[in-house]
Amino acid sequence: MDRVLVLVPADAPADLAWPGAEVHRYSSPLDIPGLLSSCPLPAILVCDGIGPAHAARVADAVRAHGAPVVAVSSQPWDGETPDPIAAACRGIVAGFGYAAVARLLPLVAPAG
Repeated sequence: MDRVLVLVPADAPADLAWPGAEVHRYSSPLDIPGLLSSCPLPAILVCDGIGPAHAARVADAVRAHGAPVVAVSSQPWDGETPDPIAAACRGIVAGFGYAAVARLLPLVAPAG
């Protein structure tokens, strides 16, 4: 499987690792645009803790990324409440926490 960029908040459990994942931790949502622009891989963005004040900037970075980005949220989402990050991403998985990352990796990884 080809590599996938996985962006997780700095306060995520320390032992997170998945085969095929290049895991990067972000201290602030303001780190996300730089992380995405520095890596051309498809990405999984764990968006827990990204507040409304930063959502539009993160969404802009997702749209500018040259590869698909899928958002993961630990909290359920009703699919109707406006969410700029979800709107910018190729998809969103909400309510399954970090378990969703392992399931998404083979789906997000480039074919080949």
